[in-house]
Amino acid sequence: MPNRGAARLLVLLLAATVLSIAGPASADEWVPRPVLNVDFPDPAVVAAPGGLVAYATGDLVPHAWSRQPDGPWRRGPGLLTHKPSWSREGGVWAVDVARVRGQWLLYYATPVKGMGEHGRCIGVARSRAARGPFRPVGSAPLVCPSYAGTPTAQDPLLPRDPTLPRAGVIDPSYFRDADGSSYLLYKTDRIPSTVRVVALTRDGQSVQTGATSVELLRAEGVLENPVLTLRPEGYVLLASEGDWTRCGYRTTWRRSTALLDWTAAVGGVFLDTTTTGLCGPGGADLVERKDGELTAYLHGWTCRDTVLPCAGTGKWDHKPGQRGRRALYAAELGWLDGVPQVTRWLRAR
Repeated sequence: MPNRGAARLLVLLLAATVLSIAGPASADEWVPRPVLNVDFPDPAVVAAPGGLVAYATGDLVPHAWSRQPDGPWRRGPGLLTHKPSWSREGGVWAVDVARVRGQWLLYYATPVKGMGEHGRCIGVARSRAARGPFRPVGSAPLVCPSYAGTPTAQDPLLPRDPTLPRAGVIDPSYFRDADGSSYLLYKTDRIPSTVRVVALTRDGQSVQTGATSVELLRAEGVLENPVLTLRPEGYVLLASEGDWTRCGYRTTWRRSTALLDWTAAVGGVFLDTTTTGLCGPGGADLVERKDGELTAYLHGWTCRDTVLPCAGTGKWDHKPGQRGRRALYAAELGWLDGVPQVTRWLRAR
């Protein structure tokens, strides 16, 4: 019998070659299609009673919901009732949502004073329902560098690392370990990039008393959007790397046998334009299916009011002449020797 996996990979490589020279992608049947073709960057997705809820970067956390993984998806307004008193004006970036002890918790990065135009810190909000409304918890950030113009955070990143820029923290991601312990992963912004983790209380709403955040990974380039899952072979971390405005933005994987020590981690590229035909596949989040396996939701650039991926080496940052948008994609995952594999791309109904 022919090797269908090899044949599929060959088609994807040919499609990627066409993308690199011909502008927007051709209608090749193997190029994935978005399940929601609107601007929906940095998706966080949860399984909730009645279906799925997705959250995106934007003012007060816009959302969408669907009864089925592949849609149809319906868009909704922001779910954060208001920004906390320690915040200032500006959009909320790359949230994560988890259900912890009967409460839905939304971890978010919002602008603060004292760190320039884009400096952000992390807070938490809670709700009784996955579709909100979410109300901020506490009078101080959950995570924030001590030099920011805010009340002292529960995790102030002390002592300060002089090798890192004064740019704040973003991309919060909740993780529950096998023993029920709760953790929050996040990124220190700009470069060099680091991914850190701090222990949370069992209810997920506070940093554990006496806990100190630990640096897990460091990269000279951009390393962001961490999301962690536990497999029999170890802890697997997905992250986005590269320039988010370009097709070369990609999703990578790393695996470690220890949660707090990644010095011996193995890893590689999971999703990029060569293997998928997509433009800038990144911002991935994971949702457990009924069969116990995972579905990955991520964004990628589509162009010119079509479902086709953007192409080439240009920047796709919402310029009016380009009309780029980060659409929502979904893929069912499998595993081969502890390495994540796409088994099927979902398409909109």
